[in-house]
Amino acid sequence: MKSRSLLSLLSLMLLASGSLHARTWWNEAWAAREKFTFDTTDGGIPLPDAAGTATVLVRLHDGVLDFSQCKEDGTDLRFVDSDDKTLLASQIEKFDPVMNEGFVWVKIPDIKPGQSRDIYLYYGRNEKKKPAKGEKTDLPKTAYDADTISVYHFNEHGTPPGDSSGNGVRAETPGIPVEGSMIGGGIKLDGKKPISIPANPNAAVLEAAPYTWMSFVKPTSLDPNAIIYSRKDGANGLKIGLDSGAPFFEITNAAGTQRSTPAAPLAAGSWKHLALVSDGTRTTLYIDGNAVANLPVAIPALNSPAFIGGEEGKASFKGEVDEMEISKSARSAGFIKLAALGQGQQNAKLLVPGKPEAAKVSFLDSLGLFGYLIKSVTFDAWVVIGILGIMSAISWIVMVVKNKYISSMAKGSKEFMNQWHHLKGDLLSLDTKDDEHVASLGGRAEAAHARFIHSTPIYRVYHLGCQEIRLRVSDGKGLAHRSIEAIEASMSAQITRENAKLQSAMVLLTICIAGGPYVGLLGTIIGVMITFGEIAMLGEVDINAIAPGIAAALLATVCGLVVAIPALFGYNYLSVQVKDITTDLHLFLEEFMTKMAECYPEKSESSAH
Repeated sequence: MKSRSLLSLLSLMLLASGSLHARTWWNEAWAAREKFTFDTTDGGIPLPDAAGTATVLVRLHDGVLDFSQCKEDGTDLRFVDSDDKTLLASQIEKFDPVMNEGFVWVKIPDIKPGQSRDIYLYYGRNEKKKPAKGEKTDLPKTAYDADTISVYHFNEHGTPPGDSSGNGVRAETPGIPVEGSMIGGGIKLDGKKPISIPANPNAAVLEAAPYTWMSFVKPTSLDPNAIIYSRKDGANGLKIGLDSGAPFFEITNAAGTQRSTPAAPLAAGSWKHLALVSDGTRTTLYIDGNAVANLPVAIPALNSPAFIGGEEGKASFKGEVDEMEISKSARSAGFIKLAALGQGQQNAKLLVPGKPEAAKVSFLDSLGLFGYLIKSVTFDAWVVIGILGIMSAISWIVMVVKNKYISSMAKGSKEFMNQWHHLKGDLLSLDTKDDEHVASLGGRAEAAHARFIHSTPIYRVYHLGCQEIRLRVSDGKGLAHRSIEAIEASMSAQITRENAKLQSAMVLLTICIAGGPYVGLLGTIIGVMITFGEIAMLGEVDINAIAPGIAAALLATVCGLVVAIPALFGYNYLSVQVKDITTDLHLFLEEFMTKMAECYPEKSESSAH
């Protein structure tokens, strides 16, 4: 039985942990998310080896994303790794909410063969909610690793291609823009003029250094010796092209010129992925991720302009080019395969979309702005608000209990006065030595009702007066002047004690009235002080970052007033009730002394002896 119970407990813990993971949400400021399964198993895109960190294309359409929930420029898109914590750098190439189409490049670390992992796309940013703490704002600039020299998406319209790697290796002549290319926009080369890229220190290639070049090409005519990409620096040179459709590369150095054996010709009008990888000793040409030619030679030193679509002063390639990337490292075969297939038509196999999810609306979210302020409250403010909560609870308990007690006493006093006004002649008839007679208030009240009246302040004052009279009257004829004064003094003292009892715990309300606002103000000052301290540490002012902290700090002052205002009203109301009861006691004392003078006429001290 014990083992069964243990197994049941473990099962419940596993279920709870699973449901907890399913409920995780990177940041509640984003209203929706889409899960993508990144698949490099045999069911997705199998890789020959690890690709390491690679920037992967995510194709968006209305089947995987609700464009209506996103900003018009897509700047609210955020990609998060499988742990639902690590923010992935991303760069938008195109985002069109009218055509429901988008192309986003996402940097994914540690890509291995046979891997299946989830990444999440968050969208639908709610500007009223607080963003993720420490969220980076340079995501587009860091979408490619440090080894990437230049990246050309060719999505410009009539302007020279820009470098999306952040290194500034920008072309100086434009190409012919093409809509609906391999990945969004591309360029068309007509064989008349190549696109020139000026020399740039960031694009310099050292002698025998690792090097990778890759791009998508679609030839429209299979001309001989059509150069797709070239660089020439004195005696050194590099060419990548098609010879009557057959892919080749050519390297020129001090030892001469070497050209690879032409691979199988490409078909005109179809897209192919070309890649050239050199590890410093051998250079290999890839077509669609498969090695087709190699030479035992390294890339020579190149610090000269580069040309797309031909050589300097001479164009030769006719067709379209899209997504050109150059790196100063020898990318692995897995990296090349991932780029060739994952960026192409098999992208849907690499990134399998799941069902869109909406953020669960919490109770605080349902409170709107007030809920947002509560979530922005810092720990120190919560301590102050907790103290104020205790003070508020005490004040309400005092007000409720005291009001119930005072109301009961007032009601009992009224009932006693009804009996008191029925007295005729015998002042002590409501408090005789006969226990049964006393318990029923002279036979006029039921036992329960009589016990209720006996608990009232006015009855206790009356009872004390009767006891004092019995102590001083032996023959039932009269009272001496001293005795009358003594009885009055005793009854006055009892009234003072009853008033103190009615006033008990009222001091707690005065503490809440006076202390609540000051405690709240203390919380506000501490919160504002911490907020400005953080600004000083960061060295910059961001109103979106400091406004929630200051607003949450002011919430402490609000809580202090919420404590003090009800306590003030309650204190004033209860004070009036206590004053009324005390006034009734004093009036009763006057009536008692008057009736006592009638029932027990004053006698002289000498006759008393």
